[in-house]
Amino acid sequence: MAEVAWGGQWEHPACGASGEAVWDDEDTARSGHDCGRSGEVAWSAEWQCHTCGAAGDGQFEDDTTTYADHECDDQEAAA
Repeated sequence: MAEVAWGGQWEHPACGASGEAVWDDEDTARSGHDCGRSGEVAWSAEWQCHTCGAAGDGQFEDDTTTYADHECDDQEAAA
C-alpha cells in the first residue's frame, strides 16, 4: 500500500456526469469520461498519509498528476 493515497469525486458540468476514484500520490487522476461535450471535468479530492495520518485536499482538472508534497516525520509517526 502506498504511503499517501488520494480519493475524490469528479464532475463534468456540461452533461452532469460524475464519479469517484481512489489513486496513489504522484499518479494521474483520470475520470475516463468522454461525452463529446465541451468543458473540463473538475475534481475535488482529499489525500491521507497512512503512516502518520496527515491529510489535505485539492481541486484540479481531469488528467492532472497529483502531489501531496508530504514527507512523514518518522518521530511524529512513532508518537
